[in-house]
Amino acid sequence: MNVLLAPPMRELDLDVAGSDPLDAARDAPRLPALNRAGDTTGLDRLARSWTDRVPSRVHDAVTAGAALRDLGFVLASLERHGVDYRSVPGAEETLLRLGALTDEVPRDSVYTYALRNPENAVRSFTELPEEALFIREVRTAGTALRPAVDALLEALAVPVDDPALAELLDEATRGFSVFAQSLLSVKRNITPETFSGELRPYFPPMTVGGQVLYAPGGAQMTPLLVDIVLIRPEPGDPQEEWYEQYLRENVPYLPAAYRAAGERARRHRPLLPRLVDEAVRHSPGHGTVARTLTGLRALMRELLRFRLPHLRLAKANMNIRPDGSLGSGGYTTDSLDHLAELTLARGRLLSGAPTGDTTRR
Repeated sequence: MNVLLAPPMRELDLDVAGSDPLDAARDAPRLPALNRAGDTTGLDRLARSWTDRVPSRVHDAVTAGAALRDLGFVLASLERHGVDYRSVPGAEETLLRLGALTDEVPRDSVYTYALRNPENAVRSFTELPEEALFIREVRTAGTALRPAVDALLEALAVPVDDPALAELLDEATRGFSVFAQSLLSVKRNITPETFSGELRPYFPPMTVGGQVLYAPGGAQMTPLLVDIVLIRPEPGDPQEEWYEQYLRENVPYLPAAYRAAGERARRHRPLLPRLVDEAVRHSPGHGTVARTLTGLRALMRELLRFRLPHLRLAKANMNIRPDGSLGSGGYTTDSLDHLAELTLARGRLLSGAPTGDTTRR
């Protein structure tokens, strides 16, 4: 049995969300007005004030995570208005220290932006209701996927004819269904013009310690772990080289516990091809195997219900941006094309698996 990650990750996120070592809650409501006015002097003053408080107030992973969150908002705001954040004395050194304390990337991430953003004192770049919705939906999606990841990690070592497997797949499907629904809510309520024109500029790449680090983005979220566990390319697959590079670029943005889980997962075959191969060796109509495959098909439907709209949404945004533009994670839509094709290919592999009795329990 795997050690469950969802409870400690939830506790960490809540602890960071409830921490305010820089007294940022007092001044953070001014950020949207400063950004609306393009007031770089005011932003610089705020950034210096918060940076100066770090040495005496931040000493552990929780307070460091909260400091990364709040400095992330103000430093990214400076960058959005054309000011190198390193003009703030000590800012780069401070980010590096905070990253070391958290064992995470030394800048803001999708976790600090949403899951560790306090609901009762939300930090934001703008006053747009679309940004408030975006933060809420990303938080909802990330929260729902934590138990789904736990279920899939546990399923890695469970044989196809084990009755426990169907429930683990159902748990993963429930979480991914919420995740997919959150993305559809973003797609319905935030136009490409609003996202690309009003929000995307606040997610700039930043160079910290000589390394370009990308802003909060979807590639940093736990679907990355779902892909590793469920559908990643195997040796000899045409997508293997691309995917390994994709992991090298994005796994570092995961929290430490999830990075370690990804390493453990890679010691096993990916779940979907392993289960399909095992199912072939059983007689058609084997009830438990049939239920497992039914659960696997349901999970893949939810994965595609997220992945294909995500691809369409990203392309709609890129279509109104200048040629050569990158998403907040540092990619064009090519990476999403690759992930969609990988997911579809795994779906085709599953469609060729024996069906047997697929009556739901």
